[in-house]
Amino acid sequence: MPREKLYRDPIHDLIVLDLEWPADALLFRLIDTPEVQRLRRVRQLGMANFAFHGAEHSRFSHCIGVMHMARRILFRLGQFVDVEPLTWVAVQCAALLHDIGHGPFSHVIENFFDDHHEHWTVRILLDPGTEVHQVLADFDPALPRAVADLIEGRAKPGWVNRIVSSQLDADRFDYLLRDSHMTGVKYGIFDLERLLLMLRVHEDGERIFVSPKGVLPVEKYLQSRYQMYRQVYFHKTVTAAEAMLMAILDRACVVARDAGACPGVEPDSPFGRVLCGASATLTVADYLQLDDSVIMGALGHWSRCGDRVLNDLARRLLRRRLFKSLDISNATEDDFFIQGRIGQAKAQLSAAGFDPRYYLLFSTSSDTPYRPYNPRGDKPGQTIWVQDGKDPALLKDVKEVSPTVNAFVQSPYTIWRAFFPPEGPGGEDLRGMVAGVFE
Repeated sequence: MPREKLYRDPIHDLIVLDLEWPADALLFRLIDTPEVQRLRRVRQLGMANFAFHGAEHSRFSHCIGVMHMARRILFRLGQFVDVEPLTWVAVQCAALLHDIGHGPFSHVIENFFDDHHEHWTVRILLDPGTEVHQVLADFDPALPRAVADLIEGRAKPGWVNRIVSSQLDADRFDYLLRDSHMTGVKYGIFDLERLLLMLRVHEDGERIFVSPKGVLPVEKYLQSRYQMYRQVYFHKTVTAAEAMLMAILDRACVVARDAGACPGVEPDSPFGRVLCGASATLTVADYLQLDDSVIMGALGHWSRCGDRVLNDLARRLLRRRLFKSLDISNATEDDFFIQGRIGQAKAQLSAAGFDPRYYLLFSTSSDTPYRPYNPRGDKPGQTIWVQDGKDPALLKDVKEVSPTVNAFVQSPYTIWRAFFPPEGPGGEDLRGMVAGVFE
């Protein structure tokens, strides 16, 4: 075998594993497991390629990048604190494996399954039947549980959890830069090198903090995250495609339950059982058979099936004939006025021959650019701590030293959108009619 394994990465350039180091040899073996290789068939940004044609990158490339970022953070913080050998290995493994529980189209399908990918990640890690578990256990029998603890934020010392999941973690460091690059936008760019140099570990063993000179890089990093969510992840075309995919899956479930099967999907297959309402029976092995290709293959069959609604919606999505988007964020879902307007819009769509259950869709996109320290919160370790410039022993929440970040704290937002066909079967201008109703 060659001594080194080189991965060419569009963000981090060369990522090098030295196969003479046991930890690197382990990472190399993990990368080649079927559970990790499956991530090549799961898009990182779900339906974002409908708006940004370059967004075809996978969870696999992201996970390689997160592993690399975790290694760099460990090497940096290892200059200030001692790290146990097993912990050193577990953090890198957790960074690489943190997304193996993602289903088709990443976060989109989580709403359909009504389950979080972290739950499946831990199940896969701890299942003796998976190759990824076997590789971890061969290295050290305690390693599968140690990696799962990091995914769940339970590892000791507490600061190592922050590398895997926090408001300043290896995951975000990679996906902001990677998603920005692959979508062709500049919103996600921040000063990674400067930020890495500013990282420290507090003597309490629980917190990672940044030195006083790290405030400006943190501000830029949070601004990048804010812009990526507003301009990319919550883009109106992206959310329209996601809403349509959910409507298609909902209709497919109705067809499957009425007929006992859905066209083009074997009823006894994992996806077939999901459509028939038996997702709770999925084993880890079943779940690992699901990826983007399964959904795309089904969409092809549904675009030729006899069910009029399923056929039409699948054809629209495959041909990128997306529903039009209308921002109704100035109202709330329990607003009596808006509920009346929704009723009118449904009536207009029904009159045009469309079932409003599948042709008048809604999405709610919410975010808080920065969540400050809350001692009673469920994740107090998520805070970005900054060392006080006058008293090095004192750590402050970054919002206390940065007016920019403090403004983010006070700027949570929700984008509420409605989606509907732009035209009726006879060419009627539904876009103008529905927009007129809400206005």
